[in-house]
Amino acid sequence: FTKHARCRMDCRSITEDEVKQILVKGEVNYSKSEPKGKPDPKYALEGTSSDGQKLRVVFAADDGKVVVVTAIDLGKNWPCHCE
Repeated sequence: FTKHARCRMDCRSITEDEVKQILVKGEVNYSKSEPKGKPDPKYALEGTSSDGQKLRVVFAADDGKVVVVTAIDLGKNWPCHCE
């Protein structure tokens, strides 16, 4: 999890478990993904969490590891202090 992702998750009441649910069961939104991104491709996965939040989570592959870049609640615009 990047620092940015952690901050956004905190602002938007998104838990690590919900992010993992989207990673496993979400669907790729190719219009929001950057599969040819440099240095690392990014994929936006979308789905509904167990508590009913419609989420988009952006993941990147970095040296064989999955990195959470950000997490977005598609159903609500949360105020957030992240830079």
